Amino acid sequence: MLFLSSYSQTRLRVVASVPDLADIAREIGGDRVDVITLATGRENLHAVPVRPSFLPKLNKADILLCLGLDAEHAWLPAIAAEARNPRIREDGPGWIDCSKGIEVLGKPVKLDRSEGEQHPQGNPHYNIGPQCGTTIAENIYKAFLGAMPDQGSYFQKNKETYIKKVDSLVLTLREKGKALENVVVIEYHPDLVYLTTFYKMKEAGSIEPKAGIAPTTGHLKRLSEKAKTDGVQLIIYNQSQNPEIPVKLASETGCSAVQIANAVNAQESIRTWIDLQIFNCNQLLNALHGKAQ
Repeated sequence: MLFLSSYSQTRLRVVASVPDLADIAREIGGDRVDVITLATGRENLHAVPVRPSFLPKLNKADILLCLGLDAEHAWLPAIAAEARNPRIREDGPGWIDCSKGIEVLGKPVKLDRSEGEQHPQGNPHYNIGPQCGTTIAENIYKAFLGAMPDQGSYFQKNKETYIKKVDSLVLTLREKGKALENVVVIEYHPDLVYLTTFYKMKEAGSIEPKAGIAPTTGHLKRLSEKAKTDGVQLIIYNQSQNPEIPVKLASETGCSAVQIANAVNAQESIRTWIDLQIFNCNQLLNALHGKAQ
C-alpha cells in the first residue's frame, strides 16, 4: 500500500510524465484527483526538455505516473530525484511504472552501445498500441487504490467504465483496420512495433539505421531499394520527427508518407488516449487509400 505521510487533502496530487497517462488518470480518478503532465505530447518522448516548472510540480506530487521501460530515462529520474520528494523518486512508493503487465515487444537480442539507443527491457512506445490501454488503466487504478483505499469503489467504478470504452474501441479499430493487415511499412525510429502488431502490418526497415542514429546517404539508398523490392506501401513518421526524409523517400519509391501521432496532444484534435488511437488509425487508412493527409 502506498503510504502518503503528508497527504491530508481530499484529492490525490498526480503528476504524469506524458499526457496519455494524465488522460487515463483523470478518467479513473475523477474528482478525487488533481492531474498535471510534464511533457506536452509534441516532443520526442525520450528527450523532453526539462523546465524549471517541473520541480515544484514534482515536489508536491503524491504519485508520479511514467511509461517505464526506460522511455523517460534521459530526463525523468534525475528531475524526480532533484525535487526533494522521496515519495516519487524512482525507488519510492509513488513512482508508478505503467508498463507493468504489458506484453512487451521489441526486446533487443544484443545489448551493445554500437546498436544505438537501446531499451534493454523492451520497446517503450506501448502508448500508441490500442491493445495496451486496459493494462495502463489497471496500473493507474491500483496506484490510486493503494493511495486512497477508502475511495476504492469509486475508482473501481470509473475504471470499469473506462475499460468498457477501451474494449469497444479495440473491437472497432480491429474491424476498421482490417485493410492494414499485411501492409508493408517503413518506420522513422523503432517506435511502431505495438501499432504494427495490433494491425498485423509488416515492418521492412527504419529510416534510422539504428535507434537515434541519423541515416547516411548509403543507408537511405539501400532502404529505397528495399522499399521497392519488398512492396512497401507506407512510410510512417510522427510529429517530433523531420518529415523531409520520409516524404522524399516516399516520392522516390512510390509509397505514401504518413504522419501519425506519438502521444496525446500531438495534434489539436487529440485530447484523449482514445482520440490518439482513432487519429492514428484514420491517418494510416487515409494514406493507404491515397487520401490527403
